[in-house]
Amino acid sequence: MRILLLLLCVLLLCVLVLPAGAAEDPHYDDMLKKARNLNVTLPKKGTALLGSKESMTEMVDWLNACTDAMITFVNDVMDVLGAGNTSFAQNMKKTLETGRTLSPARTGK
Repeated sequence: MRILLLLLCVLLLCVLVLPAGAAEDPHYDDMLKKARNLNVTLPKKGTALLGSKESMTEMVDWLNACTDAMITFVNDVMDVLGAGNTSFAQNMKKTLETGRTLSPARTGK
């Protein structure tokens, strides 16, 4: 019972002390500023008549542009978190790029 009480006190102390230590970190403010500046700009949809071949092409192009915007956002978030140069992030970027290039609008098929 005493061990449980001791562990609970240590946990409570960690919960109170760790955020204060993180707030004093100079990189914490920089990360907060970068996180506040994250944004995504979505492209506008086309204006072709619905159901036409042009509208389908515009829709695929719009989806590709949205994919580009999402990939850019994911890369920005990974950079803000400091994980942009990790092997996991690099592999994820390669996978996202591979999926993006398979689009019929990009391949011309």
